[in-house]
Amino acid sequence: MTLFQDPPSPRRWPRSQQFKLSERGTAAESSYRSTIIASRTEEGRASYDSARLAWAESFHLQPDDGLYLGEVREGPIRMEQIVDALLTSGKSRKDAVSALERLFDEGMIFAIQR
Repeated sequence: MTLFQDPPSPRRWPRSQQFKLSERGTAAESSYRSTIIASRTEEGRASYDSARLAWAESFHLQPDDGLYLGEVREGPIRMEQIVDALLTSGKSRKDAVSALERLFDEGMIFAIQR
């Protein structure tokens, strides 16, 4: 992008758009669950945080992306269902949109064509 170009427009999915894990996303989600379970052998938040960070780095993702993969695991699932499921975790719609765009771009999830 040069100085005079508009920034790329955000991806826009219809409200009814559903998402599902790809094979790569299934492997990443499984790895995330295993990593988090293994982190429980040590006490404290630090082991959990370092496990999430190590997992994210190995897949070139953000640590919170594992939460979103976990929600899509049972898919197909709509964006609003994901947002509602993670509200209690302090995640916003904006967080969900960013995560799903990142996961889509990395080939971890795909949009189901209607």
